[in-house]
Amino acid sequence: MAFIQSLSRPVLTSRLAAELRLVLRRHALFLAGLALFLAAGQIVPRLYGLEDYIRLSLYRDALPAMLILYLICFVLGHLLFVMLVKRPKRLIAHLARDYRERFLTVECLAGAALMILMVTVMFSVFTSFKVMIPLIQPFAWDQAFLEWDLALHGGVAPWELLQPVIGFPAVTEVISFNYQFWILVLNAILFWQAFSTADPRLRMQFFLSTLLVWSLVGNLAATLLSSAGPCYYPLVTGQPDPYLPLFDYLRMVGQDHYLPQLGLQAMLWEGYQSGEVELARGISAMPSMHVASAFLFLLLGWRVNRWLGWLLTGFFLLVLIGSVHLGWHYAVDGYLAVALTWPLWWLAGRLLDLDPLFREAKPQEPAAAA
Repeated sequence: MAFIQSLSRPVLTSRLAAELRLVLRRHALFLAGLALFLAAGQIVPRLYGLEDYIRLSLYRDALPAMLILYLICFVLGHLLFVMLVKRPKRLIAHLARDYRERFLTVECLAGAALMILMVTVMFSVFTSFKVMIPLIQPFAWDQAFLEWDLALHGGVAPWELLQPVIGFPAVTEVISFNYQFWILVLNAILFWQAFSTADPRLRMQFFLSTLLVWSLVGNLAATLLSSAGPCYYPLVTGQPDPYLPLFDYLRMVGQDHYLPQLGLQAMLWEGYQSGEVELARGISAMPSMHVASAFLFLLLGWRVNRWLGWLLTGFFLLVLIGSVHLGWHYAVDGYLAVALTWPLWWLAGRLLDLDPLFREAKPQEPAAAA
């Protein structure tokens, strides 16, 4: 028996090594893109004398708590999905088979661990760059974006068009809650896709798109179009505040309803003045990353199935409206975010077509994916 076991160990080790190599191979495009982003994170700050601003481990301390939280959500979410959608006759046996064959495998666990680590580094570089934006390119576009908003909406500010429809404290509270809920949705979808084995090509298209959007839209475009947003308009332009009636309304709502945005806006401005690189810091309005990422979720959702597509479309629309109604963004911030995100999603798919590993895995229609 010992002889047989001694023979099996090299076989198992060899098989494990082969599976780990395949995991690395499947993530090669993302690894290459992240390497370029990391290189930019080392080169660009040095060109501007800002090398002290790069932090590659900003989200390290928050990662363990996030992993525990989302593992619990993953287990409960999968349980509810199986119970409500699949409804097998033998629930425990079905769950055991799912975990044995889909989740507790080298491919799934190693791929998820690798992607979670890489995404954590990606967001650290993103945040570092975001804090540097006004140091590389001072806020200079706010007045132009205000004028673009007026020109595109018949001479009326978008928030004023929305106010008669949604300018009620209870509605504003719902929109505010949804806007705050964005961070949980972001992490939940990242975590879900990290562990997903249903459609490897779709999973990689989502993560490649995420890297492209957060680096090219959230950092590069945001630097070229450096702006602070309506909540900081008088502070960065020195002009009278055209958004004062909106913020008078928001302050009134905040007295009796859940509305943390005003406190967050003040916290971000203090962080901007201190110049410190910290978790979830940095000011940048154009393009809106809340809107860009929510639109990316929408694109993913429609590729999975129709009900998820409709759900994430509703979430996207509420985020787009909330970005204006809560004073974070000009409407054009969201419009450009969508205009840039969609072709980057397409580009990620075309890049996968160049990879023989993904070329044959054609995108599924929503009905088939369901």
